[in-house]
Amino acid sequence: MLNLTVPTTFTPSCAESLTQLNREYAARNRRVHEVYGSLQNGPFNSARPAKYLPSPTLAQFRTHIRTLADNDIGFNYLLNAPSYANYEYTSQGRAELEELLALLVDCGVRSVTVAVPYMARIIADRYPSLEVVTSTIGYVGAMRGIDQWLEAGAKRIVLDVEANRDFRFLKRASLESPVPLELIANPVCISQCHYKYNHYCVAAHGSQKPSGSGVPGFPYNGFYLNWCFLKKLASPGEFLKSPWIRPEDLPLWEKAGIRFFKLAGRGMPETQILSLSRAYLSGCFEGDLLDLLGWPHWQSFRKNGDGSLLPPLEIHLPNEALTGFLDFFYEKLPECRLGCKGCEHCSAWAKRVLTVNSQELLDRYIDNMRRNLHELTNHLSTPEEDAALQKQWQEQADNQMLDQ
Repeated sequence: MLNLTVPTTFTPSCAESLTQLNREYAARNRRVHEVYGSLQNGPFNSARPAKYLPSPTLAQFRTHIRTLADNDIGFNYLLNAPSYANYEYTSQGRAELEELLALLVDCGVRSVTVAVPYMARIIADRYPSLEVVTSTIGYVGAMRGIDQWLEAGAKRIVLDVEANRDFRFLKRASLESPVPLELIANPVCISQCHYKYNHYCVAAHGSQKPSGSGVPGFPYNGFYLNWCFLKKLASPGEFLKSPWIRPEDLPLWEKAGIRFFKLAGRGMPETQILSLSRAYLSGCFEGDLLDLLGWPHWQSFRKNGDGSLLPPLEIHLPNEALTGFLDFFYEKLPECRLGCKGCEHCSAWAKRVLTVNSQELLDRYIDNMRRNLHELTNHLSTPEEDAALQKQWQEQADNQMLDQ
């Protein structure tokens, strides 16, 4: 059985559509076994900024979980911020955490994803009806990591995305782990990125709401997103090095013993979530892989220094052209963490299959991104700019409220 974990929009139509997908693919032993999400913000929040997250009322939250449960789909609550600024160690913080966990049990939440081992122990010891799931932000990519999180109470472990194409490890780990291992199928991070931990910390603070505060999260600038896409545009091989898994290639991972796959993408519209889910349940996608992965972020950097806009940059990675690309990792077992020197598999494929509508336009986007990075690093914001950014984030978060 292939089990898919997908984000939810908390709407009745989302629950209904996912239930229908399960009926459609039941004969193929593929299903959405759970959805994941969280309340929009709070002192104990998730690793995504509030402005991107749906904001259900408590009544909508309860009803959604109940509807899913009635159709044999579990709900996984995300408490996967990598840090809560030690608030969980204070008396007030601990009381608020206990209140939240009790609420989750009362609402029928089946599992909780965490990145902080101490919180895993708290949940496992005090709320045993909640299955503890280790977040990919726990960075488990070694057998010792599995052992440590098992000791903390984990009943399922979402591996570090850097393990996605490490079949030597995956085969051994899936054979020896007493709990299921799960992979994020559609990550967009640069391979072996050592900035991602801090990026997750920054994003998590973007939905961290101090107790009694009206702030929906602390704003931040686009430094990491800018840096990430500059690397991709300047070195197109990075698009293929990023450890995504094509829907058509899931059987390679099933042969390695992996049965659980997670789709990233909270904040996506419902239509995109359903399209993504269908692609991985069917094991088939026709079109541009970058569209499936949700990678048009370079369009955010069209603005020139004089305020004018560059034309849209079109980058294409046809999914059908990638047949055979991932076989290399299963058959050859490359040590990607040792670097690309002497291999160049991904870069060679990128030269063959990745296309751009204009090299001159690509170079101009790269120049813009370099200028942006310089400004983000050297500009000292004013209190007025901070207040304006906070107001903008507040408005974006407010717009995420669900219809009553």
